[in-house]
Formats: sequence, structure tokens, C-alpha cells
Amino acid sequence: MKFWKQVFKMKYILLSYTINKHTPLYGNTPSPEISAHSRIVDGDSSNTCTLFIHNHTGTHIDAPKHFIDNGKSIFEYSLEYLVFKNPLLVDCPKNDATLIMPEDLQKKSHAFQNSDCLLLRTGFGQFRNEERYRTHNPGIAPDTILWIRTNYPNVRCIGIDAISISSFQNRDAGRAAHKMAFMVRENFGEPLLLIEDMNLNALSSNEIKHMIVIPWQVEDVDSAPCSILGEIE
Repeated sequence: MKFWKQVFKMKYILLSYTINKHTPLYGNTPSPEISAHSRIVDGDSSNTCTLFIHNHTGTHIDAPKHFIDNGKSIFEYSLEYLVFKNPLLVDCPKNDATLIMPEDLQKKSHAFQNSDCLLLRTGFGQFRNEERYRTHNPGIAPDTILWIRTNYPNVRCIGIDAISISSFQNRDAGRAAHKMAFMVRENFGEPLLLIEDMNLNALSSNEIKHMIVIPWQVEDVDSAPCSILGEIE
């Protein structure tokens, strides 16, 4: 009972987006289709829907299986692993089709040692309803992933307020960044998880205390759409 009293006193905000027909999509990702399967108005006993949704639609979490064939799939991670007790919001403003470089983060890295998840806010979330969000998004350079994994093996997740860590105009660099995040190497710590298309607009710079990521529970998928709860001050 004491635990639940504590939970109910906490304040949460949603750091993920709702999926709908207007959800921006990366590259040739097929659009979601949500259709009525049964309808009470048509004489059926209940309302039900059929969903056709690509697993990289909307706010989603990439697991190593996405680019490493023998890597872990997202459904293989425990709930405990997807609870982040020390997430850190890092503002690194970026323009169209640019990459987050190590020097964009180095001056702010004094707190990385105590963090298990870095939330990189480029400011590009403000353009989510525009075509540029899909085709001219900023991304993360492979060297930046290497720098994080080399110096901060305690970090096990990176989130970004862009449609992907792969800039659509720099796709080769994006593929390399994904592989760098997922590869297994001595002293790297666990492969990173990557959360793309996060909603970081409402966060203040230092208010997030904990973060819970809840992927769709579907077996045999590399990655999955997810709901993300942020506990704030």
C-alpha cells in the first residue's frame, strides 16, 4: 500500500506521440491503416479495429536486431531494463540535415557519468507537422555514438526528438551510427537502445527524474512502437 501511495503522488508526462494517419514516416515506411472490423452501428455486437502498422512507426524503440542479425529483439528486454532511473535531457539545437557531433555534447558531458539514458533535444520536434521533419531531419554522427560508448558505458539508451537518428539526407552515416550503437565490443557496455521520434517539447531542462519505456509486446520483432512515461518534479 505504501508503494502505491508513493506512485499516485508522482507526476507523469507522456514523451511519446499518438499514432494516427498523419504520423510522419521515415523513407518508404508504409502508412498506418486503421479500419473498422466490426461496428455496433452496423448491427455488430461490438466495436473492433484491424491495425496495419509498420514496427518503426511513430515513437518507437530500436533494439540491436534492427541492424545486427544475431542481436537482441526488443521483446527480449525485461521491464526492469526499460526503466531508466537517471535520464538526462541534453539540449543540442540542430538545423536541417545536420548531425550531432561529439563537440556538440562535450561541454555538457559532466553529468553523463551518472546517466543511463541521454535525451537529445535538437528542437526539431517543432516541425513534426511539416515535410522537413521527415526528409531533412538532423541525426547523430557515428563518431558521436562511438564517443558515448567509449567514455560512458553506463549509458544504455539514447532518445531523440527527430524521426530517426539517421538523417534522411545522410543515410550512410545513419546506418553506420545504428551499427555503432548496436555492436558488441569490449569496454563498450551493453548495446545501446535507440528511441526515435520522441516528444521532448514539454520537458524543462532538469525536471525529469525517471523514465519508463513500454514497447508493444509482440514477439519476433526487432523494434516496436512504444509509450514513454516521464516522471517529473
